[in-house]
Amino acid sequence: MSQCEVFIKYNPYRLETKVELNNKPVPENSQLLIKNGRRLQEWIERLPEILRDECNEEDFHIIFQGTTPDYEDLLEVKALAAQSGINLECDHIRAIETQEKLPVIEQIFRDIQNGPIPELRDPQLTDSFEKAMGSEFHINVVATMSAGKSTLINALLGRKLMPSKQEACTATITEIKDTEIPNFRAKVVYKNDEIIDVPDLTYELMQKFNADPNVAEIHVEGNIPFTSSKETSLVLVDTPGPNNSNDPNHQAATEGEIKKSSNTLILYILNSTQLSTNDDNKLLDYVAASMNVGGKQSKDRFLFVVNKLDDFRPGEDKVETALENVRKYLKRHGIEDAQIFPASALTALDINTTLENIDLRNFDPFEADDNVLEAFQKIRKFNRNSELHLEQYANLRPSLRHEIENTLAKAKLEHDQKQEALIHTGIIPIEAAIRMYVEKYAKTAKIKNVVDQFTKKLESSQALENIKSEIASGTERAKNIQETIEELNGKLQSGKNARAFERMIDKIDYKSEISRIVDDANKNEFYPRIRAELEKSRGKLEKEQAEYELRKIKSFSDRLQADVEIKLGKVISEHVKKQANNLFEAYKKELDKLAGELKIGEVSLNPFELVSGELGANSDELLQKLTQTERVKTGRHWVENTNKRWYKPWTWFQESGHWTDDYENRTYIDGNELAKKSLAPLQASLIENMNSAKNYAEQQAQLVKEAFKKMFRELDAALEKKLAELRDYANQAKDNAQALEESQEKQRWLEEMNSRVDAILEI
Repeated sequence: MSQCEVFIKYNPYRLETKVELNNKPVPENSQLLIKNGRRLQEWIERLPEILRDECNEEDFHIIFQGTTPDYEDLLEVKALAAQSGINLECDHIRAIETQEKLPVIEQIFRDIQNGPIPELRDPQLTDSFEKAMGSEFHINVVATMSAGKSTLINALLGRKLMPSKQEACTATITEIKDTEIPNFRAKVVYKNDEIIDVPDLTYELMQKFNADPNVAEIHVEGNIPFTSSKETSLVLVDTPGPNNSNDPNHQAATEGEIKKSSNTLILYILNSTQLSTNDDNKLLDYVAASMNVGGKQSKDRFLFVVNKLDDFRPGEDKVETALENVRKYLKRHGIEDAQIFPASALTALDINTTLENIDLRNFDPFEADDNVLEAFQKIRKFNRNSELHLEQYANLRPSLRHEIENTLAKAKLEHDQKQEALIHTGIIPIEAAIRMYVEKYAKTAKIKNVVDQFTKKLESSQALENIKSEIASGTERAKNIQETIEELNGKLQSGKNARAFERMIDKIDYKSEISRIVDDANKNEFYPRIRAELEKSRGKLEKEQAEYELRKIKSFSDRLQADVEIKLGKVISEHVKKQANNLFEAYKKELDKLAGELKIGEVSLNPFELVSGELGANSDELLQKLTQTERVKTGRHWVENTNKRWYKPWTWFQESGHWTDDYENRTYIDGNELAKKSLAPLQASLIENMNSAKNYAEQQAQLVKEAFKKMFRELDAALEKKLAELRDYANQAKDNAQALEESQEKQRWLEEMNSRVDAILEI
């Protein structure tokens, strides 16, 4: 049977895919006709089966045109396909990589700023560009207690900053943002909303803040050494684990991040010496559910770090056996083909701290103090024992493995024992995997966002210059354009259309739709779960049994509240975003209606084009600004929860309070009555929280409506300003040859810049 030729071109910036079979386009009904807007990672795993079904063959030659990270995804699929008897022979046509595009973008921005169009030098474009280039990418570090989470974060930072304690003591969320500043600084947010600035953050200060029960959040900035903030600003997020927090809503926040389909990378840390804790089991159930939705990207975003492998003794313990146990453990939770990275975070941290200023070439162990000697012995242990060369077990792409092998060879050649051991600790492979994910997903999205910002501004300027050129030409069309400008300006000045548009905004109904969705979730998902819990037969229980059942019911209540928060938070945010996008489209139609079919020759006077540059690439930027700061109390509680804040949506669903259970002096406790009594507050709280969600949705609706009214008034003012500019230009430039030449020169410059900007997205 002959080999089938397959050509695939994938553009990760435009999210466009082209597939050919035997040099012919695929048929209209083919599964290989991939719709624009889909990432390669959403469908690439199914490629071998699709090819076999559609071509009735099992031997294929694939020529892939695209970036290296995407090509390496194809190579992974190739290896899996071989297990099913499908042979994929793959060749790569190299595309322009993300790191090559960023300098081009910066040069284009400088050229636009130095160009002949004054309005392209305004602060708004600069601000939009800087925001897009400095977009943050969050890495959530997740672990249960004693897994070594703080040590791993410190190892990634290359310094001791995060305090590490064994006991469950903290409910503090810490975010560490990558910047170019040499030291670390912080904003410490207290539960009473007080904020203090810490210009020079130290380990001792972090210990103090971390142990303070009144501290809610710590926002840190400083240099994360394995990445560059100029390309993407990483944010390491340390959220207390489920068994290490005094606030159950932190567990809900962690589970919410895990459930996201993209955007956030998860570093899930497992203790190699202590698998299968109850808290791990709960979180891994969420991980498995998330990994099974959304294709390969959903799997890529979870890196499982198996920590504390420095405790293993060569010859007695086997690293491979430990990792195989981890794979089996994850598989029992439904997690297949996990990306596993073995590590010794403590050894890596010691290399960068304890031994930072020690020259090992002149090292005398007899003169070293105990800490230095212990760190030195760890280096010897990792460098001498090939079984502890942890990089060999890491799930690395070929390009990353090659990169690390070259770094290792250089370290050996230069007798750099510290760098060699650092690679063997597994930290450098973890850093490389993080950079790869950022390059494949975050940077491509950022590049597209920057291009959108440029394009809108350039299109607005081009629309303006096209009209100016017609005016300067002094033709009959110029006269018609001037009349149209006066007519449009008169309509805007009357305010009639603006008032009609504001009435349309007022009619938008958020609450009824969200109320329907909330009630459906209540009826079909949450109350059935409570009923099922109540229907469990518990019978007569001794006191110890009753206490155990109470703990189980409390765990059930926490999980249900977390699920309510995640689901309803998502419903509200998605609905608000949908309505905001609808308002953008409605405004565009309103301007089209205002202008009518005002087309003069080849030039159309489109009001929306004149002001589209004043808008962001979409409505997201506006929505991010809509944050309530008012504190609202929803009623009386058994014991008031003072942490509830209306500006923190994740606190809507905290229990209104708690019950204190009184035990009568009897031998047995009725387990069924105990369940009813214990779950009664949950049912009452659920009703209150559902109503709170509906009310919050209505409040958000009012905020969005007012924000859009304000924005549209500003856009109308911007349109009036541009029409006035055109009117003044018409009075000065009519039949002016020099003005015509200048306008045409600007048009040529804008066309060139548009071509350069558009080319950024080509591969």
